[in-house]
Amino acid sequence: MTAPPGGWFTPRAQHAPPHGPRSAPPVPDRQVWPPVARDDPGGASTQPFPAVRSESAPLPRSAPPPGPLEIPGTAREDLPASPAPVGRPARTALQVTAAVLALAMAVAVPTWDGYLTYKDARPDDRVHTFAAGRTATFRHVSWQVAVTESDGLPGDRPLEPDRRWLRIRLTRTALDPEGVIRRGIPDVEVRHPDGRSWVAQITGDDVPSDAAEHRVGTPYHYEVLSLVPRALAREVSVCVRPSSFRTIENESFEDSMKRASRESELNDNVLCFRR
Repeated sequence: MTAPPGGWFTPRAQHAPPHGPRSAPPVPDRQVWPPVARDDPGGASTQPFPAVRSESAPLPRSAPPPGPLEIPGTAREDLPASPAPVGRPARTALQVTAAVLALAMAVAVPTWDGYLTYKDARPDDRVHTFAAGRTATFRHVSWQVAVTESDGLPGDRPLEPDRRWLRIRLTRTALDPEGVIRRGIPDVEVRHPDGRSWVAQITGDDVPSDAAEHRVGTPYHYEVLSLVPRALAREVSVCVRPSSFRTIENESFEDSMKRASRESELNDNVLCFRR
């Protein structure tokens, strides 16, 4: 219970004068609670003491961090967005991409060099086309082609209805001693104008292997077989790639290899005979 303003007071006892009644001076009230401090001449205030928080009371919450600075008159979406930081996955992806590109370059450079070396050693074919039955003369040798069609070969199983054998007789004639030296075995294949090609296999020949037996002006033959689609048998061409190798009598194999490495003649000429 809180003392009223001014404190609780106890009135002093009123004593009658010994010699009859007379008015006595009034005695002031005395404050009994709260006690008056000795050095407080005028009494003490009766206001209650402020409450003291106990140790177990929770501390006041810290203020939240200040939000982004608001510019008066500018909407939030109008402000430029801050760039997103590059995280670890993005950095890893960049590193992987750089490694792949470096590896691709390391592989591509020697591969490209190898391709250029291959193209230098074997450039694109230089095709020489001749009409059916014509004779082609190339580097001291004349060439001629004759073709017959067949549905089968002796002793061989019957062909599928859509296939056709081409029996090719390839004739070569040396025009001079240099033509005799150039008696290497040629490559033969069958080609269609649309770019398709089929293998042609040399099955036999009567070309002398010894230069002393090889006569200038005498025709010698290669027997060649090729299997092609029946519908294209009349449309294909027989293409011959003469050998650039020169065989010189009494020359050792080592010397012939050394000479061949010094000679710059390429095997890029092809003679195509139409049907």
